[in-house]
Amino acid sequence: MNTKPHQQQKKRNTEPFNAEISPLEIATQGWRPTFREISTQKAIPRDVKLRREGIYHFKELIHTQPKEWLIKQFGPGKEYPVNVSKLIKNIIWQIRTRIVTGKLPPTQGLLRGFWYSYIKSTLARADSLNHDVDQYSQMIKMFVRLVQYRNLMRYKDMGFVDDNENDRKIGINNHIILFAEKAGHFPLLKRIAEQTEVTILSLGGQPSLLSAEYFVDEIKQQKIDIRKSFYTFSLVDYDTSGWIIRDAFLDDLRFYGVKHLQHKDLILPNIFTQEEIHLKKYPLPTPPEMEQKNKRWLKESGGIDGKLYGLEVDAAPSQRIHELFNQEIKDLIESTEDIRKGRALLLLSNAIEDYILAKLQTEEA
Repeated sequence: MNTKPHQQQKKRNTEPFNAEISPLEIATQGWRPTFREISTQKAIPRDVKLRREGIYHFKELIHTQPKEWLIKQFGPGKEYPVNVSKLIKNIIWQIRTRIVTGKLPPTQGLLRGFWYSYIKSTLARADSLNHDVDQYSQMIKMFVRLVQYRNLMRYKDMGFVDDNENDRKIGINNHIILFAEKAGHFPLLKRIAEQTEVTILSLGGQPSLLSAEYFVDEIKQQKIDIRKSFYTFSLVDYDTSGWIIRDAFLDDLRFYGVKHLQHKDLILPNIFTQEEIHLKKYPLPTPPEMEQKNKRWLKESGGIDGKLYGLEVDAAPSQRIHELFNQEIKDLIESTEDIRKGRALLLLSNAIEDYILAKLQTEEA
């Protein structure tokens, strides 16, 4: 039995971070909490946050319980026998608590593995699994809610593996961060980094809060002061969704302590000729869910000639992007000689580590 009373009565959610997610908002990360919304949570005690989320301590392992128990503790929901969001949050918190207290080993897997191991089968047992709804994305949102909005936990608490860990590299000129919206642009980022030694990463189509957490941890592990100024440059589509993705990633960096950011977009109409704009522009989708977002983007960006048209990163020649980036960072980057020395020191450090490791292995043998 649970050690704290389970409240069956429902209260209207008056908090700014709404729990309802539309598929289109998921695709554009429009449901992410804003930096202002996150800041309102700082002064709230932890136990109050947990209570407001409907998270309680259960002696029983939630994900192993039968249907009747699950419905009694987490039902009824609006559309299913259980409140899906509350059930997911309680499973996340219980497994996280057991891992940090040593009762369970770290997951050492992807977030999708957590879905299959703990969430999907439990929803199915509670007759609350819906194959026509993206409930995996609902789980992702519950993680974001507990990590970023409520600031109750970190992904590393549970030992997750970052699916994007091979799509980033911290350079010698680590104060300059070049990021791309799509994984397909990482080869271009690598070519640029080979010459400039800047930090690069791709977001894989949408920002991942987990990847941002591990990225900042990696920066700190390399003894880089995250309190200094960082200069970020983005390769995102010149449209509403691209700018939402950009803003979400920058907000994620700020959330994890990289707060002094100066940003510049590389994909703007001025990177194209007038003829290229005429041939490559495209009208933005205008479903009702995007109306206000499109209006804000058009007001901020100007669109193309004041109209709701966008341009994709892939429409810009890669060599032109490379040249523009080099021009933008010329006053920020270290000299070629400094880069050469830095690379030589890095190679020397790696060689020393390899030598020590080989020597230790020889002695053990």
